[in-house]
Amino acid sequence: MVHHLMLKDHPRTQAYKDAIMRNPSLFRNKIVMDVGSGTGILSLFCARAGAKKVYAVEASTKMAKLCQEIVKENGYEETIEVIQDQVENIQPHLKVDIIVSEWMGFYLLHESMLDSVIFARDNFLRQPEGILFPSHARIYAAPCSLSTLYKNDINFWDNVYGFSMNSVKNSMMLSKVSKPQILDVASDDILSEPVVIAEFDLAWMDPYDLQCFSSRKFISISKTGKHHGLCIWFDVDFRFDHYQNVTLSTSPMAPSTHWKQTVLVLPSPSDVEEGDILGWEMTFKQDDKNKRHYLITYGGLDPEIEDHPMPCCCQSVRCTLIAEMLKKEEEELGCEIFDV
Repeated sequence: MVHHLMLKDHPRTQAYKDAIMRNPSLFRNKIVMDVGSGTGILSLFCARAGAKKVYAVEASTKMAKLCQEIVKENGYEETIEVIQDQVENIQPHLKVDIIVSEWMGFYLLHESMLDSVIFARDNFLRQPEGILFPSHARIYAAPCSLSTLYKNDINFWDNVYGFSMNSVKNSMMLSKVSKPQILDVASDDILSEPVVIAEFDLAWMDPYDLQCFSSRKFISISKTGKHHGLCIWFDVDFRFDHYQNVTLSTSPMAPSTHWKQTVLVLPSPSDVEEGDILGWEMTFKQDDKNKRHYLITYGGLDPEIEDHPMPCCCQSVRCTLIAEMLKKEEEELGCEIFDV
């Protein structure tokens, strides 16, 4: 049962609990919509925090019935109303003060429900004072080593009880390269400081923002090793002025979650040394047939001949000087010139 997996994901569930229960004044006497409620755990947190009414919206008939039983079991049937339907089918007469949802998928967007959350925001959330939980999201990337993957799945075929099985090795390598891999990447295998490749403010973003976006980055290697791929993960924030803010991170440097990390495995690994500069351009494009799936394209960039964005994250002499000049100008002007 996928909901068992998600509820056992302590960093995930605890982050939502903390964001809701540490800010009861945000929920007291408010009307809440839980988009994709599943077992109803987020609805229960909201009810316990003092919400006047919670609409738990769940498309699955089986899960909606189970959610209703759980709500009754815990004595919140007067507060939580389970609606068995897709949020897009609900009549727009409902108005709510807060929308909560655990909508994230692998690398944030794969099989995510963000489009449904945006629909709910535009049709049910009171404006402009309405609140979304979470409020912000970011996608990160960093080059990585995959020593465990190579040892167990690739190089194993070099010598199988004294026999070479390169045909299997090549087939296995092709399968790893042809689609993103969902892995637990060790923090020691991250080869540089991470960079943000996309960020979203859920209060203002448009569905168009999800159709296609690109990232062009250059970074400096901070650890000598084998460059096997690009590691991608996400953070979401529950961020509100004058309240206790919470971040849920799926970083390799954070406690492991069921999302793990997403890795684009390179067809040919390379040796990198501390101080080397790597560049890439990556594009995320929604699938024409299923907008909750993405085609990810990735290409390396030569840092010596390609134009670097301004300001740039790498530590080349030129980019470091430009960054220092921009920082000085920002301090003199008292505002940000660029937002990287």
